[in-house]
Amino acid sequence: MSFSLSEANELAHALLAQIGRETGIRTLSIKGLVADRYELRKPRVAADADVIVDPERFDEFCAALDDHGWHLRVEREVPSLLGPHSVTFIRDDWPNDIDAHVRFPGFFADDQTVFERLWRTRGDMEVAHARVTVPSRGASAVIAALHAVRYSKSLRHAGELEQVAHLLTDDFSVSEREEFIDVARVGHAQWVLRELFDLIGEPWDVDVDPRSQQLWNINRATVEDGAAVSWLSSLRNAPWHRKPGVLVRALWISRRDIPRNDPGRMPTTREAWAHRLLRWRRGTAALMHYARSRR
Repeated sequence: MSFSLSEANELAHALLAQIGRETGIRTLSIKGLVADRYELRKPRVAADADVIVDPERFDEFCAALDDHGWHLRVEREVPSLLGPHSVTFIRDDWPNDIDAHVRFPGFFADDQTVFERLWRTRGDMEVAHARVTVPSRGASAVIAALHAVRYSKSLRHAGELEQVAHLLTDDFSVSEREEFIDVARVGHAQWVLRELFDLIGEPWDVDVDPRSQQLWNINRATVEDGAAVSWLSSLRNAPWHRKPGVLVRALWISRRDIPRNDPGRMPTTREAWAHRLLRWRRGTAALMHYARSRR
């Protein structure tokens, strides 16, 4: 099987929608292709297809994906400042990934509450000659803005945030703007998106507790530094008797946990050491960058 990344993403969204219909599990395609269709960003080909799934049936949906030939990439679980929010599925004969979300970073309300609000005003798009269920344009703008805010140190994502701001002020209908505001309020994303609320003259509440605010700000400042800062945070917060174990897990990765696409192939000793050395170099650079940013 051979097709382009763009074709693969369209087919993946169609497949995800079909699995949802077959199993009766509610799914909403989000981000890349959907954001492009809604003109929430400049069109570009994403590396994956993103879907948010009814949290009550998330594990069942992941099992259904596995039944359709998709499997998890081999990688160990690492700490996350904002907690795990998605799992990545791959298929050896496809050029893209599928990211199945149980939550989306930036929403601080209960996962089920967020999903039900997104689902309530859902719509359809035709993708690869199939009907795909998606959030409304206003709700999709919230998701696009949350993603852009989280990565706003990146010039590309800063530009995407400007695009959402432009649409809110100059392009959205009254109902689309009201939808944006309501989804952010129900999803407890007002504080995260406060600059956009200020831009459109809409009052906002601090709907995120102080600890979550701190973690969000640290994540924004260090998101490019991967897991290194999350491991550091875990080490700091661990009880003294658990700190040695956390440190060992942060520094050492066994051969069987070396990230790879083929779960049936064990990395060689040489490959394992090459990966460890690369991680140590990247981790050292990330921690030095974090230390400089804290000054």
